[in-house]
Amino acid sequence: MPSTERGLGEAHRDYALGDGLVHLTWPTTPNIQALERRGRLLGWTEVYDDNTSWIALINGHPIADAADNLPLLSTNPTDALTLLRLAVERGLSGIAPGWVLSRTAE
Repeated sequence: MPSTERGLGEAHRDYALGDGLVHLTWPTTPNIQALERRGRLLGWTEVYDDNTSWIALINGHPIADAADNLPLLSTNPTDALTLLRLAVERGLSGIAPGWVLSRTAE
């Protein structure tokens, strides 16, 4: 569920990242952060497992490795935000759950 729909209250707009991107955080929920542009949520990061890994999501779908279609995990929130920002800047979208890359040779 998008961070903006979780009843977390008003997001704090920490700083502009360039290209119109704004970093959102929620003081009461430090394990979620997001990026928006012109008021539109582009994606968010959150803790993935027991506070040891972070995942970046676009449209609710994880950013995944193209080779094995597994979610790309980060070891800290800064790296997760960097991954999200790179995906947004390059126009990548999250991989829908259950979608598997074809492994057949052409």
